Amino acid sequence: MSTWSDTQDLASELFDRDLVTELADTFKVLGDPTRVRILDVLSRQELCVGDIATVLGLGESAVSHQLRLLRNARLVRQRRAGQQIFYALDDHHVTRLFAQAHEHVQERRGRTVPQPGATGAEKSDPPREPAPAAAEQER
Repeated sequence: MSTWSDTQDLASELFDRDLVTELADTFKVLGDPTRVRILDVLSRQELCVGDIATVLGLGESAVSHQLRLLRNARLVRQRRAGQQIFYALDDHHVTRLFAQAHEHVQERRGRTVPQPGATGAEKSDPPREPAPAAAEQER
């Protein structure tokens, strides 16, 4: 059984209110299927709005709206190249968060996710590699 002192120590280690709010806001942004599809595309390759729209079969204005929300949550960053703006996952933390969520869902679905050094004898989905642009731009 825990003592009062143990619970006080535990309480002092918890996230502060502001951090809890920011984390909850991040997970809210991640809670939309269209935004998850956009993150999936951007986890594989840096793209402009038009290319994201084409790959996902969405309108450019819908993609732009979702990208604005993802940028505001600092999940996606943009890079201007002349007239074009390219989007990628913001940094390695976002790449890891997305990969971990993918692994969690696959395990829940009863599919194994390959681990480094696995033999590949078990049935598994192909491993996911982060987009080179996202992996190289670690902060």
